[in-house]
Amino acid sequence: MRILVVQNSRTAPIGLVGDALTDNGATLHTIAANEGEAIPDKDGYAGLVVLGGPQDAWDDAKGPHFGRVMETIREFTDADRPVMGICLGAQLAARAYGAKVYRHTTPELGIHRVSLTDGAQNDPLLGGFGPKLNLAQWHYDTFEFPEGAVPLAYSEACDRQAFRLGRATYAFQFHPEATGEILRGWASRIREEARESNADMLHGLEDSIATHLPVAEEFTRAMTRRWLDLAR
Repeated sequence: MRILVVQNSRTAPIGLVGDALTDNGATLHTIAANEGEAIPDKDGYAGLVVLGGPQDAWDDAKGPHFGRVMETIREFTDADRPVMGICLGAQLAARAYGAKVYRHTTPELGIHRVSLTDGAQNDPLLGGFGPKLNLAQWHYDTFEFPEGAVPLAYSEACDRQAFRLGRATYAFQFHPEATGEILRGWASRIREEARESNADMLHGLEDSIATHLPVAEEFTRAMTRRWLDLAR
């Protein structure tokens, strides 16, 4: 089973989600869309994963490939093939269906508590994980829910953490793919991104990684296996 992976930055790889996909028999075809690699047609692929990146989903000048990414999301959704949009990918999924994406009042960096909605309790991916999870976050923007979306999760700082469109198009503002190594890499580049004023939010990151990431990894592996089942 082949899964198309759209990568928006080498600093935001597929991480744990990729491990879970390949462990369950999937073959990944990764396209570096931000580097000019052409995104292929949906034919031959059972599902689509759109990853994160430092770009703003509303800024086409810094993301000239965004139009094609959003077109691809709609193609897979229309074909009833599962989509997983992560962070920037989630924002592009929202924008692909006419929802507004914009700078949020409060960044979320590190590991934060995410609450699941009532609608998530019977969801094919998120059902059974309990009311709250501690998951990796790294975003400065947020989105409105597209028309027809089912809200699935929220946090204290951001009301829109996850949604589902149709049967199998999922958007996650949080980062289920993030490993400790990935998080440390993002923290090391916060000054490169000219966002050093937010560096104080990262105090205690190592403790959070040690405390929460093992459980978050179990969630990611189980959730990704369920997502892949939707493609079967």
